[in-house]
Amino acid sequence: MDFIKINMSKNIICVKKQKIFFFKVFSLLWFFAIVIGTLPACSQERIYYDANNAPNKILFDNREGTNISDALYNAILNCDNICDLSSFQITEKEFAEKYDIWRLLDENPAIAYIKNYTWQSVNGIVAEITFEYESIPSDYKILLEQAVDSAIGSIKENLQEDYLQAELVCAINDYIAIQCQYAFEPDGVTPDNNASGAYSALVDSRAVCDGYSNAFTLIAQQFGLDVKKISGLSEPGDNSHAWNLVKVDGQWYHVDVTWNDPIPDMPGKARHDYLLLSDGAISKQRDGSQQYHASWDADAPKANDARYEDAFWIYEDTAISFKTMHFDEWERKIAEISFEDVLKSAVENDAEANIARFGLDKEKFAAEMKKIYPNIGYSYAINSSGIVVSVGDWDK
Repeated sequence: MDFIKINMSKNIICVKKQKIFFFKVFSLLWFFAIVIGTLPACSQERIYYDANNAPNKILFDNREGTNISDALYNAILNCDNICDLSSFQITEKEFAEKYDIWRLLDENPAIAYIKNYTWQSVNGIVAEITFEYESIPSDYKILLEQAVDSAIGSIKENLQEDYLQAELVCAINDYIAIQCQYAFEPDGVTPDNNASGAYSALVDSRAVCDGYSNAFTLIAQQFGLDVKKISGLSEPGDNSHAWNLVKVDGQWYHVDVTWNDPIPDMPGKARHDYLLLSDGAISKQRDGSQQYHASWDADAPKANDARYEDAFWIYEDTAISFKTMHFDEWERKIAEISFEDVLKSAVENDAEANIARFGLDKEKFAAEMKKIYPNIGYSYAINSSGIVVSVGDWDK
């Protein structure tokens, strides 16, 4: 009789680097493709959903099934130290091939609080699994349920009762980016990988990429979205990273809330550069950033639709409300607003203006400013491409 003990642990280090914006110009080809409907993805009918019918899954219910996955799930849910699998008579090879406990936790990030696990086998048959758990507060479940309820309420406040799934995904992205900040160790440089759960993001308001993607999964599930957390590598440096794939109107898209949240944290800011992207777009440098998603899970669904990659929101760095306007109405409104309109509103309200979408370099920007306000002082910020992305600090 042989007795084997195998240890399985998870150690994902998430690194997020600050990125730089640049203005992305719409091509005439893309414009005419939208107008005449030559791109099939853009001709899809908009499907509206009832916000009152969100399923709101129960976070901490036991599973009623009797298979191995259910046994493992319930053991973790209840923080059992040992899960007896002897009755299933499963070999080590079968268990290793069929049961990835980390993937099981991705199905419900609310219970992703194990540190590692070991299995023990007798004559090649897995007898039991022993779990080691992270230290969690005694009121963990209550606090997380309250945080999720609060998130759902806030997200619904930014949606009409008949919302588009794309609007919902944007609202979830914005909520997490605003409520959470990237978690560093006290040195301010090293990612704090203890902040990897949905609890960290939604209750403690700090997380690394695992925490952001777990929080996105958890909230998206509450609205009935088909969502997956995926893991991969980001360049430069082949850094381990995690983000999400979400299905919108039957198509899969990438969403990376971690990279949509500015570093250092900027209260009230939520970016949209990595929102609803195809495989092709997520694997390229975007908006002046030197980082990109180099690879991810080979079995992940394919994301081939590019309809949202030039959406109006990629130039918006604050939360977007769809309470009075749907996505298409926002697109039309933004297209109608001129540089002069944006500038005058900023001056009158003594606010900073986001002008990235106009694509003005320093010389053109100065010339346009002089036409409208020949005698006003201001400061402005440019990106690595020499495009003026914001202006403010008015000296009237």
